[in-house]
Formats: sequence, C-alpha cells, structure tokens
Amino acid sequence: MANQVRTAERRRGTRHPAKGKVRVLWEHSDGQHQVCIAELVEVSHKGLRIRVEVNMPPRTYVTINERELGIVGRGSVRYCRFEKGKYAVGLEFSNGTGWKTPADSASIHNPVSGS
Repeated sequence: MANQVRTAERRRGTRHPAKGKVRVLWEHSDGQHQVCIAELVEVSHKGLRIRVEVNMPPRTYVTINERELGIVGRGSVRYCRFEKGKYAVGLEFSNGTGWKTPADSASIHNPVSGS
C-alpha cells in the first residue's frame, strides 16, 4: 500500500482511463527499430499507461504519433512489469503527450486505423 501512495504522489497529473490502440516506435539496444501496437490503458497530459506483448527496458525512448487520439510525442519508459500475460508500461512525456481532456467524457475510445 505504501508503494501505491508514493507512486500516486509522484505523478504530475491526473490519469484518465482510456481505450484504444497506439503504435509505439522505439530503437532496440542492438540498433534495430521496433514497432508494436499497444493497448491504451490510461492517459494524461504528461504520460500514458499501455499494455504490450514485448518487454521494453526502462529509460528506452519511444515515439507515438496518433493524431486521431491526440497523442503525439516522444517519451521514455518509466517502468515495465509483467502483469496478466502482457507487459504494463508507464511512459513519461516530458514535453507532453498532446492529449486534451475530453469535455464530455473521462475516457477515450478510438482504435488505430487498419488494425
């Protein structure tokens, strides 16, 4: 419980539940570019929580460009832990995600086109 309280206190903004898919691009440690489709779990002005099939090392820089969802930018992996058969990944975007709080809803739903 103490870890949960401490984590919540460190967050810079309120995260909102979200549904949808985002494409995540990053460079693997061997220099190869990686792309995966992630399930969006939470979103805020400065970060995201996603679920992915692959392990993403902390401090890895990622790029997301999902203009339809209003999520665009470069962030870094803050944590990656295996939960319920997938990896839960926390991303921090120091320059912001570009996401705007919906006026009429606390959640968003808009899957990636063509997926």
